[in-house]
Amino acid sequence: MSPTHTHPTSSDAAYINPETLHLYCNTNAHLLKVPPRAFVLEFPGLGGGSCLGGTLDMAPYGHLLAPDFAAEGILLVYTFPGPWSWMNRGAVRLIDALVDALREAYGFDASTPWAVMGGSMGGLGALIYAASSRHTPTACLSACPCVDVPACFACVPDIPRSLVAAVADYDMPLSEGLCTISPRHRLADMPRIPYHIICDCADALFPEAMTDAYVADLVAAGHDVTYHRLAGCTHGALTAEEWDEIRAFMRRHLT
Repeated sequence: MSPTHTHPTSSDAAYINPETLHLYCNTNAHLLKVPPRAFVLEFPGLGGGSCLGGTLDMAPYGHLLAPDFAAEGILLVYTFPGPWSWMNRGAVRLIDALVDALREAYGFDASTPWAVMGGSMGGLGALIYAASSRHTPTACLSACPCVDVPACFACVPDIPRSLVAAVADYDMPLSEGLCTISPRHRLADMPRIPYHIICDCADALFPEAMTDAYVADLVAAGHDVTYHRLAGCTHGALTAEEWDEIRAFMRRHLT
């Protein structure tokens, strides 16, 4: 089930463009020694932070993966689509305009490899953006994602109000709106790109069995999926070995 997305470009560029990029994201551009050859969009978790390193601070991105990506010639972009956005249609529109602005600012063209990634709400965001965007990323990395929104609707008290807020203006019942931002319900819309999905097996929010089932469905549908199950890890936790795997996945698909 796909929401109706409208994607004006010329009018949106008056607000999101190379001159205003700093209002909608922060980057590791200050760490790059040469012009970037690829880029990665990172999406925030609920509230604005990220288990992959990003924060909503409007400052240069220098944490965790930022120096490593810079050394590889990869621009890392931490996006600001909203702390409760759950990659709703407004967030998709904003990120699409951001991609346009990044391409103009850095001279990226259609052949430039790029990826999306995030953890928790950001992990859902990476999957839903790949399914919804007018752009198609080269690869998608999703850590500890919520893959079934209706099933996880009330897993903790602060999630229901954020999910309802994300789709409250959709011209459809809330039950249908929630399915538009639920990876399990958007399986048919997923593009044919490589996926790296990480499950924290001790996750108290999003059960491992739910992620197992979603990945099995992706594989059954013929998708290229690397799936890592992190035994004993709680929500948002990553092992040192998994950080290395994340770097390797990006290096492999952003050449």
